[in-house]
Formats: sequence, structure tokens, C-alpha cells
Amino acid sequence: MAPLLLCWAMILKDGIVFRLTSRLLIAMSCAVFLSCVAVAQDSGARRMSRLAPPPPITCDRNQLTSWTGVITGYRRESDRTWLEISTDENTVENTTLGHEGQADASSRYLLWNKPFLETDWAVIEQSPGVLKMGMRATVWVCEDGKTPPIVDWQPPRKN
Repeated sequence: MAPLLLCWAMILKDGIVFRLTSRLLIAMSCAVFLSCVAVAQDSGARRMSRLAPPPPITCDRNQLTSWTGVITGYRRESDRTWLEISTDENTVENTTLGHEGQADASSRYLLWNKPFLETDWAVIEQSPGVLKMGMRATVWVCEDGKTPPIVDWQPPRKN
């Protein structure tokens, strides 16, 4: 074989010299690479697992999507509330919750999967209409065209 193909490598261990051909080095490198790929795929599969929707959501699961992340835009108006979310999956999504005839969209809010109470405003807002910095949520959106979105607020938990 040509000298370039043999490409001997010298490894010293316990005073004994081993000679490995480039093919063996390539095989060892491939084994390490494939192990890393398997670990990455396994952790990706865990991350891609499906969240269970909270009880108030009656939408068919095949028409349901959810976005979890940091709320980066929030505007409360008299008849609707607009949200923008920077998701944990590195996308930016937005939705509008209409609340005609109601002062706010709190009837479509949850706090850690539990019904949203009047006292919970102080947990998510620093002042009326101004969210606390870094506020997280999961926004549940049904694509059936009739079911309104649900926002499950996820402020930091107190220990």
C-alpha cells in the first residue's frame, strides 16, 4: 500500500508502542461520532414529547398546537389581548385573544394549569397591562377556527 494510506500513528501506553493504521483510526472516530449522534437523537426525542393539554381544552388533539416560552410582546386592550412569544424551539409566534364584553381575557387564562384568579394579576403583571420581565407561558391554540386560545402563565415558582 502507498505510504499515505498506511499513515501510521504511534501511541505509547505502559511503555509498549502500538501502531494503528489510518483505517483503524477512522473506524474509532466513526464509532465516537455515531455514539454522539445517538445521544443527541435520544435527547431530541425526549424534548419533542407531546404536552398534555390542560382540562379546559376540548379541541381535538390533531388540531391543537402549543407554544412554550418567554412572552416578548403583550398588549391589553378593551376588547382583545395580543401576545407574542419567543418559544423554546426558537420561533416567534403571536396570537390575539378576543374578549368582547369582558374587561380582560382572564377567562382564558390559567396559572400553572389551574384556574386564573383575580389575585393572580399581581403574579404576572408589575402594573396593569405591563407584564413582569421574563414571564413565561404556554399558549394553546386550536386550529378549528372556533375554539379561542388558552394561555397558561408560568411565573417562577416560589420555593
